[in-house]
Amino acid sequence: MNFLEYLGTEEQNMLTSLINFKADFDLFYELDGIYQAPISSFLGTEGEELVPTLYLFVHFHLYFTTSCLLRSHLSEALVSLRKAIDAGLTAYAILLDPGKAEAYVNRDKFFLHIKANVQTAITKDAAAYPLAQNLIQIHDMCSQYGSHSDVDSFLHRLETKGEDSSDRYELFLHYFQFPKGGSEEYRFYFLSVLQAFLLIFLIFKIFFSQKLRIIDPVWEQRIAKLGTYLDRERQQAYEKFTKSTDD
Repeated sequence: MNFLEYLGTEEQNMLTSLINFKADFDLFYELDGIYQAPISSFLGTEGEELVPTLYLFVHFHLYFTTSCLLRSHLSEALVSLRKAIDAGLTAYAILLDPGKAEAYVNRDKFFLHIKANVQTAITKDAAAYPLAQNLIQIHDMCSQYGSHSDVDSFLHRLETKGEDSSDRYELFLHYFQFPKGGSEEYRFYFLSVLQAFLLIFLIFKIFFSQKLRIIDPVWEQRIAKLGTYLDRERQQAYEKFTKSTDD
């Protein structure tokens, strides 16, 4: 495969994914709309730029993670999601203790290992960081695909072909990833990504409610409705592809 063939395959995967996810893609637009709604309120918040900046960073990764997934780059999508979770946990720590903002700007080691430090805090006090517990589990799942060039980051891409009687074989590395569980497993990952970004959003909602005084009943209803729908559809997708795998 040369570079132009690679780009062409990416775009073909994108078009195929848009068709396959057509029934669910409105969920992405709804989530994006929820993320977009408070952005205009960031104007005039001098001295409180850090959390909004982290929010915009997460919003970028919503786009990047989704585009990677649609192009069949599952590992890259999950690595991107992991970065978004790190940003969300960073904002969470700052929202709970505004004094930590300066430490973050100064690259304090607490934030270089934010997931581990939040996890330690939860171990000591189960009531600490209540919005973070599901995100930590998702973060661990993302880490299985590796953020570095270790074996977990590419082992699932490898394929060998050769004769059983020969000690020689061909080695292939897949540039694109297609879940073995078929379209329903792919749909499960798509819904899981959306659900993860909604969980991250709920952290920033603390800032919107307490600092920006954003109170909109319609917006609140949209958030709650999307959360309930994603929970149900994600679980159903998981049951379908695991059942087909067992069969």
